Amino acid sequence: MTKIRALLVGLAVLVLLAFTAGCGLVSDQAKQGAKKKIEAKGQQAKQEAMKKVEAKKQEVKKKLEAGQEDLRKKVDDLQKKVEAGQEDLKKKIGDVQAKLDDVQATLDELLKKVEAQEQQDKK
Repeated sequence: MTKIRALLVGLAVLVLLAFTAGCGLVSDQAKQGAKKKIEAKGQQAKQEAMKKVEAKKQEVKKKLEAGQEDLRKKVDDLQKKVEAGQEDLKKKIGDVQAKLDDVQATLDELLKKVEAQEQQDKK
């Protein structure tokens, strides 16, 4: 009976050792599986982050292009206004020059009349 008890104790120890070793192996497999899952999730998160960054880049690029187009339109509008103002100014200068020429012609006529009057007064 003591031999049977000894054998049973030995068998229990062996079963316990096998169970412990088996749990360690399963634990390593679980660690490897968890590590792979974590790495996969990390890669997925990285890819999603890169997609979001790229989407933001495209959005900013579109906004920048739209802003540049708005600026171009505003510059074109201002250029047209400046050109229109220059044309108006040229027209006004032309009108003033014509009036000045008229005044000069009238002044010349008056001077001639004054000289003619002086000539007659001297005679």
